Amino acid sequence: MLRKKMFRDIKANKSQFIAIFLMVFLGVFAYCGIRSYMAGMQQSADKFYKGCNLQDLNVRGENFSYEDLEKIKSIDNVKSAERKLTIVASVEEKEDKTLQLNFIESNEISKFYVFKGEKFDKSKSGLWIDNYYAKNNNIKVGDTIKLKYDGLELSEEVLGLINVPDHVYDMKDESAIFPDHKDYGFAYLSANELSLKHLPQVFNQVIVDVNIEKNKTQVKSDIEEQVKSAIAVTDIKDSISYQGYQGEIEEGETYVGVFSGLFLFIAVLSVITTMTRVVKKQRTQIGTLKALGFKNRQITMHYVGYGFWISLIAALIGFILGPLIIGNLFMGMEMAYFEVPNGKAGLEWSCVAVTIAVVIVISIITYLACKSELKECPAETLREKIPVVRGSKRTVGGLFHNMSFSSKWNLRDMLRNKIRTIMGIAGIVGCTAILVCAFGMLDTLNNYLDWQFDELYNFKYKLTLKSDYTDEQYQKIIDQYGNSTTQTLLIEIDSGNQKESNNILVDDSNNLVRYTDQNAKFVKLKDDGVFITRKLADSQGLGIGDKIKWHIYGDDQYYETKIAGIDKDPQNQNIKMTKNYMENELGLIYRPDSIYTNSDLSGVKEIEGVEIIQDKEALKSGMAAMLNTMRSVIVLLIVIAAILGVVIIYNLGILSFTEKQYQFATLKVLGFKDKHIRNIYIKQNNWITIIAIIIGLPVGFYLTDFIFKMAIADKYDFGAHIEFISYVYAIVGTVIVSWLSSHILAKKVNKIDMVTSLKGNE
Repeated sequence: MLRKKMFRDIKANKSQFIAIFLMVFLGVFAYCGIRSYMAGMQQSADKFYKGCNLQDLNVRGENFSYEDLEKIKSIDNVKSAERKLTIVASVEEKEDKTLQLNFIESNEISKFYVFKGEKFDKSKSGLWIDNYYAKNNNIKVGDTIKLKYDGLELSEEVLGLINVPDHVYDMKDESAIFPDHKDYGFAYLSANELSLKHLPQVFNQVIVDVNIEKNKTQVKSDIEEQVKSAIAVTDIKDSISYQGYQGEIEEGETYVGVFSGLFLFIAVLSVITTMTRVVKKQRTQIGTLKALGFKNRQITMHYVGYGFWISLIAALIGFILGPLIIGNLFMGMEMAYFEVPNGKAGLEWSCVAVTIAVVIVISIITYLACKSELKECPAETLREKIPVVRGSKRTVGGLFHNMSFSSKWNLRDMLRNKIRTIMGIAGIVGCTAILVCAFGMLDTLNNYLDWQFDELYNFKYKLTLKSDYTDEQYQKIIDQYGNSTTQTLLIEIDSGNQKESNNILVDDSNNLVRYTDQNAKFVKLKDDGVFITRKLADSQGLGIGDKIKWHIYGDDQYYETKIAGIDKDPQNQNIKMTKNYMENELGLIYRPDSIYTNSDLSGVKEIEGVEIIQDKEALKSGMAAMLNTMRSVIVLLIVIAAILGVVIIYNLGILSFTEKQYQFATLKVLGFKDKHIRNIYIKQNNWITIIAIIIGLPVGFYLTDFIFKMAIADKYDFGAHIEFISYVYAIVGTVIVSWLSSHILAKKVNKIDMVTSLKGNE
């Protein structure tokens, strides 16, 4: 009998129960979807790294002999080591397309994941090429690729399409922001081809596999001490590939806590309010059941079932569909940039825990609401609880004296029903904040794009020089393209407690590379010290006038340089100095590795002595492509926020209207027309919406700022930048939803059952 009653009640109050279902579903759907995408990224990468034996250390040098390799292998705790030569070649007849060529002797460390073709065989002539580059350039197994390197022409057959674990996130150089798989990729060849192609038989890298993670630091130190050819020994976790991918996961962890947490919070908050009101509305039925002899336990379990079954079904559907829809959608977007094979959404314990927790919380709240009604005796419970109407000094006299009746009535009603009012404001604040955040994320990234490429990069092309360029080649390049140059030094900073890898940019660019302070105003480097980026300075606890200690990789001499200024860089957190300071104060030799020019290099594919030619506009368009992908994510956030907003506003409107039926019926008896009563009802909803928007706009800004300051990788440094029009979009969206809901519900005034509303309390 109670089961039949529950189904009848749900049918009679279907709009409220549909709202509960949707709110629980959307909350769990968003949380599990975003969480599964982050878990999937980590699980897919861990499987790839372990299955293909990602190296632990990268050792760089000019030329590693066979004896150097054997010496590294003989060091304690080293499982294995392999040499390789890495160079960059241009693709013939393809403008601005380059391939990083890796010549290897074996493939037991950082092994290939072969999509198509054959496994690595050092006796085979040909190349194994980046699967993403191949897909973007319609390259298949068996095709022939023609390459140019240092005046030599290479013609290689494609033997296989591969992914490699240390090439998960590959970029041309530090100027790039996101990988461009159409213009840049990697390929592997057998070291046996070096002699066949008349290439120098030198190896500039050694990759090392250490037996246990905790031994890496000691092995790194031993290699630096024992192998003289080693210029730099770095942990794979410091590489761009590894950090780029892990940084994306860390960013996602913040998104999980912010977006999905906010969705879940708003949904649960609204459901709690709804279930409390639903139970209190059943006050007379509870009294009837008690009078008929039902025990308190039976009645309690009956009403707990309302919240339990609706929330359980909604949570389970959200738990299943979240990973399938949101998780796989986001994973598909991420895997367009990160080269991890078979990436798919994954589940973790928190999704199960949240699903269970939502159902338990709603059930407990329903239980508490029911318990409070059961405290009274049947005779009291059988009567509807008449609203307590008290006079309020706050709405008498003063500013309120000349208020209209509708304004006074609404103000008193809001003060009497504080919890309902606060819940209504909180729900709309959350939806407004999410809308501001969604639009603000796009604005912030567009501002970052303009800052990086239009303000800091004051050039059209960047030429990355080969490490072995000659003086004659260099002179010819600067004669033709100008002498605006920089040099990047790989360094290790000694902060006393720990050492960390970084770099110094030595500037002689004649203002083609520019710098800004913390207020985005241009600053110039000084010759009496170094400049350090704000984020790096904060992490090291340094300020202007302090000294920073560092040494160049491959050189044991430490330098302590005075910090002459602090700049803010949105993309790289490093140290900067002038060429004059480097030569005159430190006594180091300046050897540029990059040249900047505003000459037109369109159509120029190869310059003698230059390894990479980069077009600034091509870099910017790559970032723009990434923003287009982000728009899909932002649209999804807006859609969920809009649906959640509609459900919450409509649901709270129903609750508000239900509670006011007695008062509205009384106003009708007193002679108020339906139109006047509708305006009273709509006015209160408008007030709540306006208050919520005023609070929600700054909350949305700080939410966006928090995401960009906490979620982005350590090398980035920028906060929220939201355009005025984005606030307008958020306001208009919230107002439209609120206006429509209010006007739809206001029509119920015409249908109020006067007998039920007024006589039910007698």
